[in-house]
Amino acid sequence: MPDRPAAGRLAWVDATRGYCVAAVVLFHTVLWYVGGLEAPLHPTAGSVWGAVNTVLGSVRMPMLLAVSGLVLSRQVREGLHRSTTVFRGVNNYYLYVVWLLVYAAFYAVLQQPYLRHRVDGWEVLVQLVVPGTTLWYLYALALYVPLLALARRLPPWLVLAALVALSTWAHAARAPGQMWVKIPELFVFFAVGVYGASAIRRLAGRAGWLTLGATALVAVGVTALGRFAGSELADAALFVARGVAFMAFTVTVVALAVRWSPVRLLGVALGRRTLVVYVMHPLLIALLTIWTHEAGGALVERVVASGAAAMVLPLVVTAAVVATSVGVQAVAERAGLSFLFEMPRAWRRRFGRA
Repeated sequence: MPDRPAAGRLAWVDATRGYCVAAVVLFHTVLWYVGGLEAPLHPTAGSVWGAVNTVLGSVRMPMLLAVSGLVLSRQVREGLHRSTTVFRGVNNYYLYVVWLLVYAAFYAVLQQPYLRHRVDGWEVLVQLVVPGTTLWYLYALALYVPLLALARRLPPWLVLAALVALSTWAHAARAPGQMWVKIPELFVFFAVGVYGASAIRRLAGRAGWLTLGATALVAVGVTALGRFAGSELADAALFVARGVAFMAFTVTVVALAVRWSPVRLLGVALGRRTLVVYVMHPLLIALLTIWTHEAGGALVERVVASGAAAMVLPLVVTAAVVATSVGVQAVAERAGLSFLFEMPRAWRRRFGRA
């Protein structure tokens, strides 16, 4: 996961990454924390956040992967002979292993069975090969980069066609809770970022209200078509189209939004810290879940029973988790734990990246 933007990179690129990772946190806050509360959420708030999570499901990971592909496009298309291409793959797997061990240590201490995406005992050895947590994203990048670099001599249309077929199969075959299937399912969006980098940049550069309306209309149309499809196979066939449609809409929205300085500054700041927010948020949501179950249940029940309070609860929790994640990185780096966020200097030197 490239976490430090190159000098001169367009602000909307970093802002898109930042807001996408915030959307990931919001999605998991609603799904894991709010959805796991014993007290029912206020009906109005429940309907609103259910709809929001449905939309986020089509935006967050496809867009995050597409932007990751866009950022690495030039390196990937130059092939494995480029040292930075090999480094990206190795570095992402390094980060995956480090944080898998952190998760294993975390869940060795916290034994509550209701926590999501636990890593227990010898299961950590299996997950070195078959991801079972949200860390699959790091594992996926470790695979995507070298695989597309190896395929650089193949026509892009052929690679994309094969990945669309793979994505359709994986989406239709994926069972609830199978995290590793997301890797073949979402590979196509990373490839869209790699091969479509120029087109995505042009879309962002020409973003306007007309473009916003057109991309929104397409996204709504594809979503509506999926609702009338009537079968899981038809939904799988529309999965990639829906993701690309929402990707175009999201790029347009962010490109317009970053013209306002506060939105741009916040987005870029988040975009430079996507790694720590992504890997830390499941652990922080787990801690909050434990507190709610063991101490704060009565308070939270009052909050979720109120329409207004229940409506803002996911936003407050998301903001707190993001801010705490950034704070954890600052403290960890001062404590000499920077190896949690980047490969040690001696190892990076071997790739000419120190």
